[in-house]
Amino acid sequence: MTKKIKTGMTGQQGFIGSHLCDFLNCQDNIEIIPFEKKFFNNEKLLINFVSNCDAIVHLAAISRHPDDDFLYNSNIGLTQKLIDAMESSKVAPHSLFGSTTHEARGNRYHISKRDGRRMLDEWANRSGGKSTGLLMPNTFGPRAKPFFNSFVATFCHKVANGETPEIIEDTPVELIYIEDLCRELHKVISGETEGNPYTPQFTAEKKVSEILELLLKFRRSYIEDKAAPEFKNYFEEALFNTFISYI
Repeated sequence: MTKKIKTGMTGQQGFIGSHLCDFLNCQDNIEIIPFEKKFFNNEKLLINFVSNCDAIVHLAAISRHPDDDFLYNSNIGLTQKLIDAMESSKVAPHSLFGSTTHEARGNRYHISKRDGRRMLDEWANRSGGKSTGLLMPNTFGPRAKPFFNSFVATFCHKVANGETPEIIEDTPVELIYIEDLCRELHKVISGETEGNPYTPQFTAEKKVSEILELLLKFRRSYIEDKAAPEFKNYFEEALFNTFISYI
C-alpha cells in the first residue's frame, strides 16, 4: 500500500481551501490533517498540527482591510507563527505557500504575499526543508464570493441576477478553473511537479469583455430561452458550470 502524504492546509474554509480539501479527500495518496483558525492563537495546537504533517499548504490570509499596515502585518504574522511552530518542533514538512501571479503589484496585500513566500524559502534553506511558492493565476469556480474572490464571481452573480457588469479595464486575464488548480496542487504535493516558485498552467487567457460576452450568452440561452448552451471548448464549459452556481 502506498504511504499516504499527511497534508494540512491553513485557510481551509476559504474558496480555494475548501475546494482543495474536497479534492484531496478523494485522492488515494493523501490524508487530510484537520486545521482550525484557533490553532494560530494556541502554540501547542499549532505545534501539534505541524508535527503531524508531511506537507502544509498555507492559504490563510487577509486579502482586504481598510488598514493596509494591519493587513500586511497580519499576513506576515500568520506565516511567522507557522515557521515558529515548525522550528519549535524541529519538523520540516513540505511547505507550499499560496501566492499570486500578481505579486509584483505594489499594494500591501501583494507585498505580504511576496514577503511571506520569501520567509518560507528562508526557513527551508536553514532547516533543510522544502518550500514551494505557488504563484496562482486568477482562479474562478463555484463557491467563489462575488465582490471578493474574483471578478468572474462578481460578473456571474450580476449577470445571473439580470444585471450587466461594468468593464473598468478590458485587459487579457490568465484564468484557472478551480478543479484544474486543485489537480495541479495535488501534483506538487505528490512530487510529480517540481519548481520553486511554481505557476500552475492557466486554463485560458481571455479579455474581460470576452468573459462578459460569454456570460450574457449563457443568460440568454439558459435562463431566458431555457436551453443548454453549446460549448466551443473546455473553458466555456467550466465558465458555464461556474455561472449556473450563482442562479
